[in-house]
Amino acid sequence: MTTGRTIKMPAQTTKTDIAVLQVQVKNIEQDVSEIKASLKEVHDSINHNADETRKMLKSMRDEDTTAHKELASKISALEKWRWMLMGAGIVLGSLGFDMVARLLK
Repeated sequence: MTTGRTIKMPAQTTKTDIAVLQVQVKNIEQDVSEIKASLKEVHDSINHNADETRKMLKSMRDEDTTAHKELASKISALEKWRWMLMGAGIVLGSLGFDMVARLLK
């Protein structure tokens, strides 16, 4: 139950409390500054890693594209040989077995 009276604290205690609070605020400000600096370092590190990852992925994509082109050209050459052999087989088959036997003698 309140009676409407206020408690008066001695002036010296109030000044001491204010001084302590000011020191605590300064310490908090310093801690916040350190946290900001740490966050900036983390941000810079993340950006650096992201850049390195992009470079690595681009390099891998370029190597992959080169390998695919080389493989496509080899497959294309094999397909040409296959069609040539099939054509030769058709020609030899149309000549008949007797004609092929005479040509080989």
